[in-house]
Amino acid sequence: MPYRLVEMAGASTVTREKDQLASGQTTQTYPVQGRMMSSRKTTPRDEVGHYVCPNCGSPSLVRDAETGEVICTNCGFVLSDPSENYAAPVPRRTEEGLLESQSGPPGRFSAFDKNLSTIISRAQASNRNLNADERLQLWRLRRTQLRASAGSSMARNLSRAMSQLRGLSGRLNLPEVVTERAALMYRRALNKGLVRGRPINGMVAASTYAACRLTDVPRSLSEIAKASGMSRKLLAHYYRALVRSLDVTMAIEDPLKRVSKIASRAGADSQTEMLAGKILREAIRLRVNVGKDPDGLAAAALDLAARIRGSMVMQRDLAKAAGVSEVTIRSRMRDLKTASKSLGLPDVA
Repeated sequence: MPYRLVEMAGASTVTREKDQLASGQTTQTYPVQGRMMSSRKTTPRDEVGHYVCPNCGSPSLVRDAETGEVICTNCGFVLSDPSENYAAPVPRRTEEGLLESQSGPPGRFSAFDKNLSTIISRAQASNRNLNADERLQLWRLRRTQLRASAGSSMARNLSRAMSQLRGLSGRLNLPEVVTERAALMYRRALNKGLVRGRPINGMVAASTYAACRLTDVPRSLSEIAKASGMSRKLLAHYYRALVRSLDVTMAIEDPLKRVSKIASRAGADSQTEMLAGKILREAIRLRVNVGKDPDGLAAAALDLAARIRGSMVMQRDLAKAAGVSEVTIRSRMRDLKTASKSLGLPDVA
Protein backbone atom coordinates (compact mmCIF):
# COMPACT_ATOMS: atom_id res chain seq x y z
CA MET A 1 0.00 0.00 0.00
CA PRO A 2 1.64 3.32 -1.03
CA TYR A 3 2.33 6.20 1.36
CA ARG A 4 2.35 9.92 0.57
CA LEU A 5 4.44 12.53 2.43
CA VAL A 6 2.42 15.74 2.86
CA GLU A 7 3.80 19.00 4.28
CA MET A 8 1.48 20.54 6.90
CA ALA A 9 2.40 23.76 8.81
CA GLY A 10 6.10 23.00 9.04
CA ALA A 11 5.62 19.30 9.90
CA SER A 12 5.55 16.25 7.68
CA THR A 13 2.67 13.79 7.63
CA VAL A 14 2.84 10.25 6.28
CA THR A 15 -0.56 9.40 4.82
CA ARG A 16 -1.75 6.19 3.18
CA GLU A 17 -2.81 6.60 -0.40
CA LYS A 18 -5.09 4.14 -2.12
CA ASP A 19 -6.87 4.46 -5.43
CA GLN A 20 -10.15 3.13 -4.07
CA LEU A 21 -10.29 5.56 -1.06
CA ALA A 22 -12.23 8.74 -1.31
CA SER A 23 -10.25 11.93 -1.57
CA GLY A 24 -11.74 13.36 1.64
CA GLN A 25 -10.70 10.49 3.92
CA THR A 26 -8.15 11.35 6.63
CA THR A 27 -5.67 9.32 8.63
CA GLN A 28 -4.94 9.60 12.37
CA THR A 29 -1.34 10.65 13.00
CA TYR A 30 1.09 11.00 15.93
CA PRO A 31 4.36 12.98 16.30
CA VAL A 32 7.70 11.25 15.71
CA GLN A 33 10.86 13.39 16.09
CA GLY A 34 9.31 16.51 14.60
CA ARG A 35 7.27 14.57 12.06
CA MET A 36 3.78 13.15 12.14
CA MET A 37 3.71 9.38 11.63
CA SER A 38 0.65 7.23 11.04
CA SER A 39 -0.71 5.63 14.23
CA ARG A 40 -1.18 2.24 12.56
CA LYS A 41 0.69 -0.50 14.44
CA THR A 42 2.24 -1.73 11.21
CA THR A 43 4.20 1.43 10.35
CA PRO A 44 6.52 2.54 13.22
CA ARG A 45 9.46 3.42 10.95
CA ASP A 46 10.88 6.78 10.10
CA GLU A 47 11.40 8.08 6.58
CA VAL A 48 14.74 6.30 6.17
CA GLY A 49 13.37 2.91 7.27
CA HIS A 50 14.69 2.76 10.86
CA TYR A 51 12.50 1.21 13.54
CA VAL A 52 10.98 3.66 16.00
CA CYS A 53 8.84 3.24 19.10
CA PRO A 54 5.12 3.23 18.23
CA ASN A 55 4.36 4.93 21.57
CA CYS A 56 6.75 7.90 21.69
CA GLY A 57 8.54 7.71 18.33
CA SER A 58 12.04 7.39 19.77
CA PRO A 59 14.57 5.30 17.79
CA SER A 60 16.33 4.21 21.03
CA LEU A 61 15.33 0.53 21.03
CA VAL A 62 17.31 -2.17 22.86
CA ARG A 63 16.82 -5.96 22.89
CA ASP A 64 16.85 -7.87 26.17
CA ALA A 65 19.12 -10.91 25.71
CA GLU A 66 17.29 -12.85 28.43
CA THR A 67 13.71 -12.57 27.15
CA GLY A 68 14.20 -11.33 23.59
CA GLU A 69 11.89 -8.35 24.20
CA VAL A 70 12.61 -5.05 22.48
CA ILE A 71 12.29 -2.11 24.88
CA CYS A 72 12.18 1.62 24.24
CA THR A 73 14.71 3.33 26.52
CA ASN A 74 12.83 6.64 26.26
CA CYS A 75 9.34 5.67 27.51
CA GLY A 76 9.75 2.00 28.55
CA PHE A 77 7.30 0.67 25.96
CA VAL A 78 7.84 -3.06 25.30
CA LEU A 79 7.73 -4.35 21.73
CA SER A 80 7.59 -8.11 21.32
CA ASP A 81 9.39 -8.32 17.96
CA PRO A 82 9.57 -5.26 15.66
CA SER A 83 10.81 -7.23 12.66
CA GLU A 84 7.64 -9.33 12.73
CA ASN A 85 4.81 -7.33 14.25
CA TYR A 86 5.71 -3.76 13.33
CA ALA A 87 7.22 -4.01 9.86
CA ALA A 88 5.35 -2.02 7.26
CA PRO A 89 4.40 -3.93 4.10
CA VAL A 90 6.64 -3.04 1.19
CA PRO A 91 4.50 -2.54 -1.93
CA ARG A 92 5.73 -3.76 -5.33
CA ARG A 93 4.55 -2.75 -8.77
CA THR A 94 3.78 -5.53 -11.22
CA GLU A 95 4.09 -5.50 -14.99
CA GLU A 96 0.43 -4.48 -15.31
CA GLY A 97 1.06 -1.44 -13.12
CA LEU A 98 -0.89 -2.81 -10.12
CA LEU A 99 0.44 -2.72 -6.60
CA GLU A 100 0.81 -5.94 -4.63
CA SER A 101 2.07 -6.67 -1.13
CA GLN A 102 2.64 -9.72 1.03
CA SER A 103 -0.37 -11.20 2.78
CA GLY A 104 -0.73 -14.03 5.27
CA PRO A 105 1.63 -15.04 8.06
CA PRO A 106 5.38 -14.53 7.59
CA GLY A 107 7.51 -17.49 6.59
CA ARG A 108 9.12 -19.29 9.53
CA PHE A 109 11.67 -22.07 9.77
CA SER A 110 9.94 -23.21 12.97
CA ALA A 111 6.83 -24.15 10.99
CA PHE A 112 7.26 -27.52 9.31
CA ASP A 113 5.89 -26.11 6.02
CA LYS A 114 7.44 -22.62 6.61
CA ASN A 115 3.85 -21.23 6.52
CA LEU A 116 3.88 -21.52 2.74
CA SER A 117 1.35 -24.31 2.21
CA THR A 118 -2.34 -23.80 1.50
CA ILE A 119 -4.75 -25.58 3.84
CA ILE A 120 -8.38 -26.22 2.97
CA SER A 121 -10.20 -26.16 6.29
CA ARG A 122 -13.24 -28.21 7.23
CA ALA A 123 -15.37 -25.07 7.35
CA GLN A 124 -14.37 -24.13 3.79
CA ALA A 125 -15.14 -27.60 2.50
CA SER A 126 -18.57 -27.50 4.22
CA ASN A 127 -19.60 -24.07 2.94
CA ARG A 128 -23.38 -24.09 2.41
CA ASN A 129 -23.12 -21.36 -0.20
CA LEU A 130 -21.63 -23.94 -2.58
CA ASN A 131 -23.61 -26.58 -4.39
CA ALA A 132 -23.18 -30.29 -3.72
CA ASP A 133 -20.70 -30.89 -6.55
CA GLU A 134 -18.44 -28.02 -5.49
CA ARG A 135 -18.48 -29.17 -1.84
CA LEU A 136 -17.61 -32.72 -2.91
CA GLN A 137 -14.73 -31.42 -5.00
CA LEU A 138 -13.42 -29.37 -2.06
CA TRP A 139 -13.57 -32.44 0.22
CA ARG A 140 -11.53 -34.39 -2.32
CA LEU A 141 -9.00 -31.57 -2.61
CA ARG A 142 -8.78 -31.37 1.19
CA ARG A 143 -8.12 -35.11 1.47
CA THR A 144 -5.47 -34.97 -1.24
CA GLN A 145 -3.82 -31.95 0.38
CA LEU A 146 -3.64 -33.62 3.81
CA ARG A 147 -2.11 -36.75 2.32
CA ALA A 148 0.42 -34.78 0.28
CA SER A 149 1.52 -32.58 3.21
CA ALA A 150 2.51 -35.58 5.36
CA GLY A 151 3.36 -37.98 2.57
CA SER A 152 7.14 -38.16 2.99
CA SER A 153 9.03 -39.29 6.06
CA MET A 154 10.95 -36.00 6.15
CA ALA A 155 7.70 -34.01 6.31
CA ARG A 156 6.41 -36.17 9.17
CA ASN A 157 9.73 -35.79 10.98
CA LEU A 158 9.68 -32.02 10.59
CA SER A 159 6.07 -31.83 11.76
CA ARG A 160 6.89 -33.64 15.02
CA ALA A 161 10.21 -31.84 15.50
CA MET A 162 8.85 -28.32 15.04
CA SER A 163 5.99 -29.05 17.41
CA GLN A 164 8.45 -30.23 20.07
CA LEU A 165 10.70 -27.23 19.39
CA ARG A 166 7.87 -24.76 20.02
CA GLY A 167 7.01 -26.53 23.27
CA LEU A 168 10.64 -26.52 24.43
CA SER A 169 11.04 -22.84 23.55
CA GLY A 170 7.93 -22.01 25.55
CA ARG A 171 9.17 -23.88 28.63
CA LEU A 172 12.56 -22.15 28.45
CA ASN A 173 11.05 -18.73 27.61
CA LEU A 174 13.31 -18.34 24.59
CA PRO A 175 13.03 -15.40 22.19
CA GLU A 176 11.79 -15.97 18.66
CA VAL A 177 15.23 -15.49 17.11
CA VAL A 178 16.57 -18.48 19.07
CA THR A 179 13.65 -20.67 18.00
CA GLU A 180 14.18 -19.80 14.35
CA ARG A 181 17.93 -20.46 14.59
CA ALA A 182 17.30 -23.82 16.27
CA ALA A 183 14.78 -24.78 13.57
CA LEU A 184 17.27 -23.89 10.85
CA MET A 185 20.00 -26.00 12.48
CA TYR A 186 17.62 -28.96 12.85
CA ARG A 187 16.68 -28.72 9.16
CA ARG A 188 20.36 -28.75 8.19
CA ALA A 189 20.96 -31.79 10.39
CA LEU A 190 17.96 -33.56 8.86
CA ASN A 191 19.17 -32.87 5.33
CA LYS A 192 22.59 -34.34 6.22
CA GLY A 193 21.01 -37.50 7.64
CA LEU A 194 22.20 -36.79 11.18
CA VAL A 195 18.74 -37.37 12.70
CA ARG A 196 18.57 -40.93 11.39
CA GLY A 197 18.98 -43.36 14.28
CA ARG A 198 18.69 -40.62 16.92
CA PRO A 199 15.56 -39.49 18.83
CA ILE A 200 13.83 -36.37 17.57
CA ASN A 201 13.59 -34.76 21.01
CA GLY A 202 17.33 -35.22 21.55
CA MET A 203 18.26 -33.51 18.30
CA VAL A 204 15.73 -30.73 18.94
CA ALA A 205 17.25 -30.10 22.37
CA ALA A 206 20.78 -30.13 20.91
CA SER A 207 19.75 -27.65 18.21
CA THR A 208 18.18 -25.42 20.85
CA TYR A 209 21.32 -25.40 22.97
CA ALA A 210 23.48 -24.65 19.92
CA ALA A 211 21.15 -21.80 18.96
CA CYS A 212 21.39 -20.37 22.49
CA ARG A 213 25.19 -20.48 22.26
CA LEU A 214 25.20 -18.78 18.86
CA THR A 215 22.80 -15.99 19.91
CA ASP A 216 24.38 -15.41 23.37
CA VAL A 217 21.19 -16.33 25.23
CA PRO A 218 22.19 -17.64 28.69
CA ARG A 219 20.72 -21.14 28.92
CA SER A 220 22.86 -23.88 30.38
CA LEU A 221 23.06 -27.47 29.17
CA SER A 222 21.47 -28.67 32.42
CA GLU A 223 18.48 -26.32 32.02
CA ILE A 224 17.77 -27.52 28.49
CA ALA A 225 18.26 -31.16 29.50
CA LYS A 226 15.78 -30.76 32.37
CA ALA A 227 13.22 -29.00 30.15
CA SER A 228 13.51 -31.68 27.45
CA GLY A 229 13.33 -34.58 29.91
CA MET A 230 16.67 -36.23 29.16
CA SER A 231 20.01 -36.65 30.87
CA ARG A 232 22.71 -34.02 30.58
CA LYS A 233 25.25 -36.58 29.39
CA LEU A 234 23.03 -37.75 26.52
CA LEU A 235 22.22 -34.20 25.46
CA ALA A 236 25.93 -33.33 25.44
CA HIS A 237 26.54 -36.33 23.16
CA TYR A 238 23.89 -35.15 20.67
CA TYR A 239 25.20 -31.59 20.84
CA ARG A 240 28.77 -32.64 20.02
CA ALA A 241 27.54 -34.73 17.11
CA LEU A 242 25.48 -31.81 15.79
CA VAL A 243 28.31 -29.27 16.02
CA ARG A 244 30.82 -31.68 14.49
CA SER A 245 28.51 -32.57 11.59
CA LEU A 246 27.48 -28.98 10.75
CA ASP A 247 31.03 -27.64 11.24
CA VAL A 248 29.90 -24.86 13.59
CA THR A 249 32.47 -22.91 15.62
CA MET A 250 31.24 -21.99 19.09
CA ALA A 251 32.69 -19.06 21.01
CA ILE A 252 33.75 -19.36 24.63
CA GLU A 253 30.80 -18.79 26.93
CA ASP A 254 30.89 -15.51 28.83
CA PRO A 255 30.52 -16.06 32.60
CA LEU A 256 29.51 -12.41 33.04
CA LYS A 257 26.10 -13.24 31.56
CA ARG A 258 25.49 -15.81 34.29
CA VAL A 259 26.20 -13.50 37.25
CA SER A 260 22.83 -11.73 37.37
CA LYS A 261 20.80 -14.93 37.27
CA ILE A 262 22.86 -16.68 39.95
CA ALA A 263 22.93 -13.58 42.18
CA SER A 264 19.16 -13.23 41.94
CA ARG A 265 18.57 -16.86 42.84
CA ALA A 266 21.06 -16.84 45.74
CA GLY A 267 19.87 -13.50 47.16
CA ALA A 268 23.12 -11.55 46.68
CA ASP A 269 22.94 -7.76 46.75
CA SER A 270 23.76 -5.47 43.84
CA GLN A 271 27.12 -4.32 45.26
CA THR A 272 28.29 -7.93 45.50
CA GLU A 273 27.10 -8.54 41.96
CA MET A 274 29.01 -5.50 40.66
CA LEU A 275 32.21 -6.55 42.43
CA ALA A 276 31.87 -10.08 41.05
CA GLY A 277 31.55 -8.68 37.54
CA LYS A 278 34.68 -6.59 38.08
CA ILE A 279 36.62 -9.69 39.20
CA LEU A 280 35.37 -11.71 36.23
CA ARG A 281 36.36 -9.03 33.72
CA GLU A 282 39.88 -9.05 35.13
CA ALA A 283 39.91 -12.86 35.04
CA ILE A 284 38.86 -12.82 31.38
CA ARG A 285 41.68 -10.35 30.65
CA LEU A 286 44.13 -12.73 32.31
CA ARG A 287 42.51 -15.67 30.43
CA VAL A 288 41.73 -17.49 33.67
CA ASN A 289 38.30 -18.47 32.25
CA VAL A 290 39.69 -20.65 29.44
CA GLY A 291 38.47 -24.22 29.83
CA LYS A 292 36.35 -23.43 32.90
CA ASP A 293 32.61 -23.85 33.37
CA PRO A 294 30.99 -20.37 33.16
CA ASP A 295 28.42 -21.22 35.86
CA GLY A 296 31.17 -22.30 38.25
CA LEU A 297 33.21 -19.18 37.53
CA ALA A 298 30.21 -16.88 38.06
CA ALA A 299 29.29 -18.57 41.33
CA ALA A 300 32.92 -18.47 42.54
CA ALA A 301 33.19 -14.76 41.67
CA LEU A 302 30.01 -14.05 43.66
CA ASP A 303 31.34 -16.07 46.61
CA LEU A 304 34.68 -14.26 46.51
CA ALA A 305 32.99 -10.85 46.21
CA ALA A 306 30.68 -11.65 49.14
CA ARG A 307 33.65 -12.64 51.33
CA ILE A 308 35.55 -9.47 50.42
CA ARG A 309 32.54 -7.29 51.28
CA GLY A 310 31.56 -9.35 54.32
CA SER A 311 28.12 -10.08 52.82
CA MET A 312 26.10 -13.03 54.12
CA VAL A 313 25.75 -15.24 51.04
CA MET A 314 25.91 -18.95 51.71
CA GLN A 315 28.15 -21.04 49.46
CA ARG A 316 25.59 -23.83 49.25
CA ASP A 317 22.97 -21.33 48.01
CA LEU A 318 25.33 -20.21 45.26
CA ALA A 319 26.08 -23.81 44.33
CA LYS A 320 22.37 -24.63 44.12
CA ALA A 321 21.62 -21.51 42.07
CA ALA A 322 24.45 -22.25 39.61
CA GLY A 323 23.85 -26.00 39.41
CA VAL A 324 27.40 -26.89 40.46
CA SER A 325 28.96 -28.41 43.57
CA GLU A 326 30.57 -26.53 46.42
CA VAL A 327 33.89 -28.20 45.58
CA THR A 328 33.73 -26.61 42.11
CA ILE A 329 33.16 -23.18 43.62
CA ARG A 330 36.15 -23.56 45.95
CA SER A 331 38.36 -24.74 43.07
CA ARG A 332 37.33 -21.83 40.82
CA MET A 333 37.80 -19.40 43.68
CA ARG A 334 41.48 -20.34 43.88
CA ASP A 335 41.79 -19.42 40.19
CA LEU A 336 39.98 -16.11 40.66
CA LYS A 337 42.20 -14.98 43.53
CA THR A 338 44.85 -14.16 40.92
CA ALA A 339 42.46 -11.68 39.33
CA SER A 340 41.50 -10.19 42.70
CA LYS A 341 45.15 -9.64 43.59
CA SER A 342 45.70 -7.96 40.22
CA LEU A 343 42.88 -5.54 41.11
CA GLY A 344 44.39 -4.82 44.51
CA LEU A 345 41.52 -6.38 46.45
CA PRO A 346 42.16 -7.75 49.95
CA ASP A 347 43.01 -11.43 50.27
CA VAL A 348 40.40 -13.64 51.93
CA ALA A 349 40.50 -17.22 53.18
